[in-house]
Amino acid sequence: MCGRFTRHYTWSQVRDFLDLHPGAAVEIDPSYNVAPTQCTPVCRLDHHGQRELVPMRWGLVPAWSKSPTMAPINARSETAAISAVFRSAFAARRCLVPISGFYEWAQRPESKRPYWIRPAGETVFCVAGLWEPAGGTEVDGAEAAGSFALLTTAANASMHGLHERMPVIVPRANHARWLDVTADSRALFDPAQVPAVEARPVSTRVGSPKINDATLIERVEPPIAAPRSEPSATPANGPGNGRDDHASGAKGPLPREPGLFD
Repeated sequence: MCGRFTRHYTWSQVRDFLDLHPGAAVEIDPSYNVAPTQCTPVCRLDHHGQRELVPMRWGLVPAWSKSPTMAPINARSETAAISAVFRSAFAARRCLVPISGFYEWAQRPESKRPYWIRPAGETVFCVAGLWEPAGGTEVDGAEAAGSFALLTTAANASMHGLHERMPVIVPRANHARWLDVTADSRALFDPAQVPAVEARPVSTRVGSPKINDATLIERVEPPIAAPRSEPSATPANGPGNGRDDHASGAKGPLPREPGLFD
């Protein structure tokens, strides 16, 4: 599952990374909290088979759907080729979604915590996607060329303890292979072939799509619970006898520190 990601690369960085044809610079605003229904740059093949970068809405709406609310953001790579929602796009409309990192929430002893995840040291990398034309739908003040979903696969060893699924990260050497709808791309979905990632704990503020600034990806260590103190001995007839009175050091554990996850 991938429900939020970040985008903070420049036009020149993504142009070179995706081997796009030189042209007029495209203004790409950074976003540290891209959420479903929002627009983001997506790389697809144009009618001449050349790569182009166009804005698309996150949440794929099948061409046959009469309801725009049916817009899954992720597609399981194991079943996308036969899914009624995704099989048409899988056969004819593949794309690469350039991102800078993605968020996942992991259960920890003190609470559920968010992590920002990316291949080590990468400023931009691509996730395999599927897209559908949108007929010029207006999204976020820009005309969206379509809608898309991210492909996911089983988590590899580097995601151990964070989540059971992860996006299908496509190495640069395999960009052409994924965009070619005639190529057998199943090997790209093998978790062992997906690049290893690194994760850092970040603020729970990322849970609100209204918050969008660079501090969201800064490391925030989980709070350390207060140490438990040993109860002091009291006489049988002393104060607090028979009561859960922590102030007097009588029986009963100290209360647990509250978690930060809402």
